[in-house]
Amino acid sequence: MRIGLPTWVIVAIGLVMNIVAALMTNFVIDDLGEQAASYAETQSANAQLIQLTWQQVDALERRRETILTIMSTRPQESVLPVPFAHQLLQPFSNMADMPINSENLSKIMKGIDEKQDLLRNKIDTLYLNNLQLSDSQREITGSISGYRNLALFLQILGLALIMARDLSRKID
Repeated sequence: MRIGLPTWVIVAIGLVMNIVAALMTNFVIDDLGEQAASYAETQSANAQLIQLTWQQVDALERRRETILTIMSTRPQESVLPVPFAHQLLQPFSNMADMPINSENLSKIMKGIDEKQDLLRNKIDTLYLNNLQLSDSQREITGSISGYRNLALFLQILGLALIMARDLSRKID
């Protein structure tokens, strides 16, 4: 069975398919790969922030325990020494000058709770952001796979059409 198209047209179509496959690989797939890498980089940065934020939450809990331990071991003294109190309350700009005594203890504990809640909300936000980035990255990876398969198909089909020139010579 012979096709009515000249051989050079079939070869040209094959070349165009190979060029389209190369351009698709060079531009579309590479751009999607860069986007996926950017998402992975952001996820990594968020994971580091989550870890650092958890360390801050833990440090605040240690401060709370230190304050409660000192207050329970020194019931006769109503106020902690100012330099020590200032150092313990340093993360709380609104309480840095507040004396640590039994009267202010509930305010200090509430301040620590509020700061920890803010940090936990930050962790939640970063974690949810990472989940969204992971979903987006999965979609991009699927698209990359689809484009690679299409590019490979175009290359194979293009090469087959280019080889039609050699088959055409043998038939003639």
